[in-house]
Amino acid sequence: MDNEYSAASVPPTGMPMLMTFNIIHEQGLHMKKNLRYALFLAGMTSLPALAHVGYTGRNFGIFDNTYAISSISNQAVTGNYGWIDGTDADYGDAHKALAYRFTLLSPTDVALSFASQVYTAAASAAPVLDGLTPGFSLYQGLAHVAPIGADYDSSDISKANRPADTEGSFRALNDWKIGNAPDPVKDLPAALSFFKYVGHAYDGTGTIPGFDGVADGKVSHTFMNLAAGDYSVFVGGSDYLAQDIANPHLLDKYGVTGTLVAGVVPEPETYAMLLAGLGLMGTVVHRRKSRQAL
Repeated sequence: MDNEYSAASVPPTGMPMLMTFNIIHEQGLHMKKNLRYALFLAGMTSLPALAHVGYTGRNFGIFDNTYAISSISNQAVTGNYGWIDGTDADYGDAHKALAYRFTLLSPTDVALSFASQVYTAAASAAPVLDGLTPGFSLYQGLAHVAPIGADYDSSDISKANRPADTEGSFRALNDWKIGNAPDPVKDLPAALSFFKYVGHAYDGTGTIPGFDGVADGKVSHTFMNLAAGDYSVFVGGSDYLAQDIANPHLLDKYGVTGTLVAGVVPEPETYAMLLAGLGLMGTVVHRRKSRQAL
């Protein structure tokens, strides 16, 4: 079932949920129009075309069914709304979320955690703020990587494979696809990358399922028994109302750090032995209690 969510705030007491969805959705679409207008005035109408999906510096690594941990710090995402922007009906810009990747060689439990981070960027770079309320979605599949051309929202093939009047290709709660441009030098046609939705989590509270209940600048979730294969994680802010044109930090950078913990998934034979052992222990305890009662 293809569910669409259009809000990420708690409804006022007594207000019907559907009414809240509609009100905040209308507010969100109005803010998005204002955001596009602001980018136009700033001469940034080509911003989506210049921002490509990439994993540089954000590859957690390759894991099997043994315990391992990998952390990636000092990353920055634009705005505090990139993830939640992809939950509504007009999609979101893929470049407003950070893409991470990892590979599993065998079925594995994977715990993902992301948190707001304070760090000092290079002197020539824009300031990086603290205060991100992170949200993330996990997908099977990868975007194109070098030497293949990178994917981006405003490529012709991306626009042709999503509804008209959508803001971008990114979908936080569903499968989605995004593509690159033809490469005449390598004689390669444009191609799509496909992302199969696995799950999501976000910081704070809201009307969309998957919140952690505490707005503390961090969020984590464990995905049980993920199949072997390549995975992408898209991370961004979860404050839907941060898209307001009046927000002084609308286009600022927010620091984020991420951690992946991979664990062991027991084989079916191990589960069977464990259950058999527990059953045997239960039988022994029952017999001892029966003898004591005689």
